[in-house]
Amino acid sequence: MNWKTDLRLADLDACTLLEATCKRCGHTRYERQSELVRWPELARGHLDEIEKALRCLKADCSGGVRIALLHDDRVEAWDDEMMMI
Repeated sequence: MNWKTDLRLADLDACTLLEATCKRCGHTRYERQSELVRWPELARGHLDEIEKALRCLKADCSGGVRIALLHDDRVEAWDDEMMMI
């Protein structure tokens, strides 16, 4: 288990930003929790499910993305190994 499987989109504050970085082309965009919960298929999903559903928005790419939480203008993207330190 990690933070993406533990947290649901609904657990986040409405003003929380998610950073979505394309794994193929590197394009980065920011999605606000309040916008993502408007999508019925995402509203009750865990963050790992949100990550799988989102795609790059560049017209010639549409690759999968990696998400990270933004908090106080800092990226919070830790994994289980870092939490064990």
